[in-house]
Amino acid sequence: MKELELAQKRIDREVRLEAHLGADRVVLAEDKWQALKEERKYKPKFLANTGLVSLDKCVDGFRKGQLIIVSGPPKQGKTSLCQTFTKSFVENNQKCLWFSYELSYEEVFEKFPMEKLDFYVPNYMESGNLDWVEDRIIESKQKYGTEIVFIDHLDFLRDPDVLKGISLNLSSYIGGIVQKIKRMAVEHDLVVFLMSHIRKNKWTTNDLPSSEELRDSGQIAQLADIVLMLMRKRAERGSEEVYTGNSAVLGIMENRHNGRTKKIHLEFEDKKYRESEYEGYNDVSLARPKNDW
Repeated sequence: MKELELAQKRIDREVRLEAHLGADRVVLAEDKWQALKEERKYKPKFLANTGLVSLDKCVDGFRKGQLIIVSGPPKQGKTSLCQTFTKSFVENNQKCLWFSYELSYEEVFEKFPMEKLDFYVPNYMESGNLDWVEDRIIESKQKYGTEIVFIDHLDFLRDPDVLKGISLNLSSYIGGIVQKIKRMAVEHDLVVFLMSHIRKNKWTTNDLPSSEELRDSGQIAQLADIVLMLMRKRAERGSEEVYTGNSAVLGIMENRHNGRTKKIHLEFEDKKYRESEYEGYNDVSLARPKNDW
């Protein structure tokens, strides 16, 4: 009797799905491609350019659906770099939403290189529950047309599924969080910049860390579309290591869009980064040199 019931259920399901006309139905790829091309005629092309010409050229601009990891050792200027990006995006009339967990709003706002803070933030910051973060993203997109999201940073985010008792090791847990953020970028048609640290003691004076050094999970680089690594120039003075001025190097370590990688020399002034005309600190090199440098 049980076997007959299971067989009937299979038949009922097959009949139901054969007549299925929902939005999630299976369609011919060519029909879907033609529909997408038709949509493009009426939908303006979206590219987010940072104002750092070498970066924009290397990645062909940032696109909706992408997850960009911005990483590096602590206190290297990752937040300031993303604030530089925000300034350029806002000047191009692109709507940005910021989640700042590491710094208070007062600290963040004072550092922005903008006279008018023409971007959006949650009215107050709740603990980094991913469901709450996604609710704010949906709200901001519906109310203000948000296209770009910044999250500072990964270590403060929590997955409610884990809080319900699902047991995972740290690497899988962090990987699951990043996977959900990538899903948000695709599902909500957004560019998402996620700041992250690297492992402690995994960098030296003369080496820019590789994407393999992202802290807590090797899955981060695998899930990201682009990985950016920022490091200020350091030098040895006696037994000490000191920062030398406002110079930094930005490495494009991973780039799924077109495969191109690059290192870019930067200077920090007037609260923002700009490309440097002086490359006198070439002793800062990528840990795994690529042939595109």
